[in-house]
Amino acid sequence: MSSFVGHSLTAFTIYSCHKPQPSLWHRVLWLSWLVIVSLLPDLDHFVPWLHQSAHHEMRISHSFTFALFLPIITLIILLLCGLRGQTLKIRMFQVICAAFSHPILDLFVGVVGIHLFWPFSWQIIRLPFGLLPSAGSLYLTNYYFSKNLFIELGVLMPLFYSIYLWVKFIPNLAQKIRQIAGLMMISSGFMIWAFLLDR
Repeated sequence: MSSFVGHSLTAFTIYSCHKPQPSLWHRVLWLSWLVIVSLLPDLDHFVPWLHQSAHHEMRISHSFTFALFLPIITLIILLLCGLRGQTLKIRMFQVICAAFSHPILDLFVGVVGIHLFWPFSWQIIRLPFGLLPSAGSLYLTNYYFSKNLFIELGVLMPLFYSIYLWVKFIPNLAQKIRQIAGLMMISSGFMIWAFLLDR
């Protein structure tokens, strides 16, 4: 599974591509909420009734259905706050992307299968390869955690910055393309490293 750093970085990227306009307090609150949404599926590590041992070894919190829980709550809250139109659409797009990013990132680790479509299907989805490293045990002194975190950031940071550059207006298109190409080469190099790790 991906690390909490990778999931949080994903939420930050989603936020950065379209920051809300109101006050600093609103921006901090919205970014924090996107991070919470992106981390929610790992709640099964701490809540016994969500743990896979309570669900025939299924991680139901990593399904798309479970991931939609907080976006639905978010939609209700935003509607009650009077948000409408294009702003509501953008906020909902961001929160859904943050929610779905968690199972998708974990899927690209390629270590364990995920019941993505639970409860409509019990089929396990597992990629036969991994483009991201597993998070490993959460100890800063753990060599494998530090190494895998380095690889994960090597994959995600250039990739996410490329996405940021793509959606942002830059007058010099040629320069923009060169920057994205260079970043994608760096990300691809780390993906190859992750691909070659033992699974």
